[in-house]
Amino acid sequence: MKLSDFTNLSGQFVKPSGEGFLLSSLGIFTSRPSDTQIIALDTLEDVQREVTKSVARYGSEMSGLNFPKAANVTVQAPLHVYSSTITSQDWQGKRQPGTNRQMTAEDVVASHTLKHYLQTRRDVEFQMAQSLLHNVTEATHLREGPTIHWDQFWGINQPSAVVKTGISANVITEMQNAVTLLKKNLGGWSSSIKQVYLLASPSLFTAIQGNPTAYQAALFGATSRDIIFPDTLGAYDRYNIGRVTVVQVDDPLYSIADGEGYMLATFSNVVEGDLSPYMTYQTPASRHAEVANGPVYPSYHYVLRDKFMNYEVVSELSQIQIPMRPDFVLKVTMDDAA
Repeated sequence: MKLSDFTNLSGQFVKPSGEGFLLSSLGIFTSRPSDTQIIALDTLEDVQREVTKSVARYGSEMSGLNFPKAANVTVQAPLHVYSSTITSQDWQGKRQPGTNRQMTAEDVVASHTLKHYLQTRRDVEFQMAQSLLHNVTEATHLREGPTIHWDQFWGINQPSAVVKTGISANVITEMQNAVTLLKKNLGGWSSSIKQVYLLASPSLFTAIQGNPTAYQAALFGATSRDIIFPDTLGAYDRYNIGRVTVVQVDDPLYSIADGEGYMLATFSNVVEGDLSPYMTYQTPASRHAEVANGPVYPSYHYVLRDKFMNYEVVSELSQIQIPMRPDFVLKVTMDDAA
């Protein structure tokens, strides 16, 4: 990698890399680039439930279709900026790991840039978790700040359900009741469900797993046997019970309290360019004029040189994650009473 006085590396990080980003790997959010950091929001209609009536073959009558309606509301994407300075002290007299040669400036710059990129991914994952599960987005420097509360923004509250996991409880029925409540809130979107997930705290995960009803059903082949020996989903343990994939989420990044979990669905039949229940808007950079005037990327990475030809690695993250329908995520609380 040859570095000039200004090197733009933004386009090098279009394809995601890195492990352990649960919500990103599940593909829950639909990404859409925006050429401005101010997002004009549309309402998410229940178009999945719409049907049309037949018309006279040789008449002039036609059916109209509903599309997302423009709402007179806007929201601004927050900006994150990272910077690290690299001097000759960072590579002179130091061996490049895995080799017998001295490190170079390019080695250090590449390492810092990759670390910046992984930090943007972790920040995006945190923003996804906060908006999707807890209906908040940190917006300290925005007019909507310091916090956007999406339930207040849309006037829609997040529903909740109690799942009994005690010895005498039939946890399979309890889980199905929760799925039924979720589907009721989804309306017509329920016909486009691809998969249902329960993102569970460790105590909820093991309580469902250890319930006698679920355990016996797995032993006799009536449900997936991975409930006995959980499989993995990247860095996370998971098993299936009915149509629900239960994922143990023990990373504090997601702020899932003990005994709680969040049930949600992913969808098919989402047309490219259309709204989905969970949206990510990627907006332009702002700190460097040339980068700000260029293409929109998920994140921006560039290298500057000072008068001593030292390097400054700078990254910008300009995204916002918006839950279009807070009632599409069901908060689940465990009741482990016998």
